Amino acid sequence: MKSHLLSALGVAIILLACNSSGPTTRFDPPSTEFAGELGITTPPPVTQEQARAIGAAAAGGTAISVGQETEGGQLFFEVQVQTASGNKEVEVRAADGAVVEIEAGDND
Repeated sequence: MKSHLLSALGVAIILLACNSSGPTTRFDPPSTEFAGELGITTPPPVTQEQARAIGAAAAGGTAISVGQETEGGQLFFEVQVQTASGNKEVEVRAADGAVVEIEAGDND
């Protein structure tokens, strides 16, 4: 019984962290949920257009630009998304379309 309560509490904490309105949401491990919901299951890597769709779905807005960067030998797409609450930057791992991070972006 105690382990079930602890498991439920852990899930609640994770859900609160993912849905927080704070400036940054970090997915650890990175989440492929958004790509899966869009039916993006093609062999890796994902394309820039697929990353655009994943970023828009993850942040709940409209993708306005996509850039690329390499960190630690891995390729990532940085998707700028316009939302009702301001711009967000979504980091999408090219290898599998996983969302690594969503953070507040420039609102200029």
